[in-house]
Amino acid sequence: MDEYAGRVLADRYRLPLPPADEYELVETRAFDTYSGQEVHLRQIPLPETVEAEVVGDDGRYPGAAP
Repeated sequence: MDEYAGRVLADRYRLPLPPADEYELVETRAFDTYSGQEVHLRQIPLPETVEAEVVGDDGRYPGAAP
């Protein structure tokens, strides 16, 4: 368990200390404190912007209350 001395993710997964030469952590192993097992975690990038459009003549969603 000493090898997982880094931060704790979601109050459940203990992460190892990141290597000094690595900037972003994309995949890593972690310790699941609930099950007591070693697990593999992967970061999934999410879009930074969201596109939207106005629906309906008055700009409200058709099912919205007046």
